Amino acid sequence: MLHSLRLHALLASLLLMGAAANGQSLLQADQSITPADTSVTTAPAHPLSAASLPALLVKPDSVYINPEVLPHFVGGDKAFMAYLSKSIRYPQRALQQRVSGKVFVNFILDATGKVQDAHVVSGPGSGLNDEALRLVWLMPPWEPGRVNGQPVRVSCTVPISFTIER
Repeated sequence: MLHSLRLHALLASLLLMGAAANGQSLLQADQSITPADTSVTTAPAHPLSAASLPALLVKPDSVYINPEVLPHFVGGDKAFMAYLSKSIRYPQRALQQRVSGKVFVNFILDATGKVQDAHVVSGPGSGLNDEALRLVWLMPPWEPGRVNGQPVRVSCTVPISFTIER
């Protein structure tokens, strides 16, 4: 199960990198409705939206990567950026070495909007990865994703940029 989640996290982060390059919102890059767990829950072979899936297919232990309603930081992307700028502490080691860059953090938002299983997918190191992870763990709860009107667990990947002002 953990291997499956990490594979989905890697795929989601690759999709996110492409979306970020195209200027899309933080969470619009995850483009699959398949649960990330290994249970027998599967969507029918013909194309259906998440809204038309029977309620029986919504399992509380499944992790979705493209639910019917995406989770979002309360207040939107602008509030997320404000949270980051207020809470960030640029690591001294990275400042001394003049290291900057983008850290991609993957995590699961549970059905109540709280962060679980956060880990760094990629980043420049020098303390920046640890700081990005700290910021994600301390985030306030998000509005959870939903399938058939029910809150569900969702895999999310967010980029956190570190830049040294000159």
